[in-house]
Amino acid sequence: MCGEFEEEDYIDDQLFGRLLQMASKYGVSPVQADETTPSDLSTQEARSSYMSGLFQAGLTRAVNDANNLAMGERMDAVAGQAIAFARLAGFLAGQLPPGADVLRPVIDALMEGHREPAEWGVSAHDHHHQHDHAHQH
Repeated sequence: MCGEFEEEDYIDDQLFGRLLQMASKYGVSPVQADETTPSDLSTQEARSSYMSGLFQAGLTRAVNDANNLAMGERMDAVAGQAIAFARLAGFLAGQLPPGADVLRPVIDALMEGHREPAEWGVSAHDHHHQHDHAHQH
């Protein structure tokens, strides 16, 4: 049983090394840990909390970036962000071995995020539809 853990650690180290190598091709390298860096993801609660915080940090960056653009450019930025984050999700999922089968959870998360505005009763289509009626007289 102890050998299994050593093998898992070895595989983890090898896969992460490959991720670092590939990330470096995009000019990305790890930086020093800060208060937002996880120190332990051994429990489901810790993993869930980490993923929620990462989602919030990404959303905060996306909203801030778009907010600093001129009107007429903000939603173009949002469209680009969606594509960039989808690419990042695919890139990260592609680092895992085929047996990890993470593609379905990634697609499920993508679809869940896409459904959220409609579930809240808000969509760009509804706004556009209401806006058009306001100008018909």
